[in-house]
Amino acid sequence: MKGYATTNSPYARKVRVAAIETNQNDLIDWEMITREERAILVPKINPLGKVPVVVLDTGEALFDSPVICAWVDSQHNGQKLIPVNLSERWKALCLEALGDGLCEAAIAEAMENSRSENQRSQAIADRQHGKVMNALKTLEKVSSEFVNPLSIGEISVACAIGYMDFRNVADGWRQQFPNLGRWYDEIQKRPSFSQTAINPDM
Repeated sequence: MKGYATTNSPYARKVRVAAIETNQNDLIDWEMITREERAILVPKINPLGKVPVVVLDTGEALFDSPVICAWVDSQHNGQKLIPVNLSERWKALCLEALGDGLCEAAIAEAMENSRSENQRSQAIADRQHGKVMNALKTLEKVSSEFVNPLSIGEISVACAIGYMDFRNVADGWRQQFPNLGRWYDEIQKRPSFSQTAINPDM
C-alpha cells in the first residue's frame, strides 16, 4: 500500500499513529510530498486534492483520515481502535469527529492569521477561534473518560492538539484546561506520537 501525505499533516499523522498503535508500522509505505507536489499528484488519486490518501495494492484509493483509519483498524486482530461494542463505538467515533473538527478549526484560524493585514478577516479568525475554544472546553470536561488503550477518538484529539500547538493556536490553553493538558502531555510519551511528532523546522 502506498500512502501520500505532507510532512506536517495532522490527518496523516493520525493514520500513522493508528498504524503504530495497532502494531502495523509498515502497513503503509508513506511518501512525504511537498505542497507543490500535492497539487499535481493528489487530484489524480483523490478528487478533493487532499492528503492523506492511500492507494491499495488493488489500485483502489482510500481518502480522508476516518476512512483510512477504519481500514487500518480492519487489518489486524488485536485491540480495536474503533470498538466493537456499540455504545463504546459511537462514543469513540463522536470523539474522533470532535478531534477532527478541532483540527479543522485550528487549521482555518492559523491560515486566516497568516494572511497579510489587508487580506485577513478578523471575523473569520474569531469564529474559528471560538470553535477551537468550545472544543477544548468540552474535551476538558470529558478528558477523565478517555480510555487506554487508545481509541480512534483519543488519537484524533491528540493529533489535533499537536497541530494546534504547532501553529500557536489557543496559546496558553493548558492553563485554562489543565486536565486536558496533563493528559495530552502524557500521551506525547507514547512511541506512536514521539515517532510521528511534527517537525517545527519543516
